[in-house]
Amino acid sequence: MIEARGRPCTVTEIEDLSPSFRRVHLAGDGLRGHAWAPCQVSTFLVSPTEFRRYTPDSFDAMAGRMSLLFYRHGAGHAGALAPGEAWLEGLAVGDEVTAMGLETTRSFRARAVPGTVLVCGDGTTVGLWNSMIRWLDSQTRVSGVVEVPAPDVPLVQGLLPGVQVVAQSGQPGDAVLSRLGDASFGEVTHAYLSGHGQTIQRARDMLRTRYGLHRSVIYTQPYWATGKVGL
Repeated sequence: MIEARGRPCTVTEIEDLSPSFRRVHLAGDGLRGHAWAPCQVSTFLVSPTEFRRYTPDSFDAMAGRMSLLFYRHGAGHAGALAPGEAWLEGLAVGDEVTAMGLETTRSFRARAVPGTVLVCGDGTTVGLWNSMIRWLDSQTRVSGVVEVPAPDVPLVQGLLPGVQVVAQSGQPGDAVLSRLGDASFGEVTHAYLSGHGQTIQRARDMLRTRYGLHRSVIYTQPYWATGKVGL
């Protein structure tokens, strides 16, 4: 099914941008002419029996190229790597991979509407927010908060202008929720929450209480959750 429905791509470049972030560039004729927007994901076969979905951070439909910004949970830690990270570690320039689909859910799509959009997440969402900031209309101001390991803060701050980037501490989401509770983001019109599932739930409640946002303008997409199999 992957070979029949997927888009064959070649790895053209791999960039290690910081201890936890690696960008992989792919090229393939099957990518040409595809209508793309942030929040779309593509599926990759990362082992003989396992799939993982990733969000492109850039897409060029004319040239048939895209890049994906990976956050490596296991960077600098001992022990076995999760399936997605093991696949990433094994990639090399010239390798052939198959990208299956470029799709999004109805409830989590980029919307170019006037006002201030607040984004909230962790390292797994940096590529998503980076693409969204560049894609959104100039009338839309992007703010919010993202937590990443301390050594990655300078890189991510440069990738996410307007977003507060904080060093993660304690349990997942602690740093984000602390800053979300203290900072003022002005009049927020809508919000995107992604990354750690349990943090999304708490951040959504905080936004509804503090900013009076209706649930219909808070868009959520968990990428991982405590207690579940890693990426």
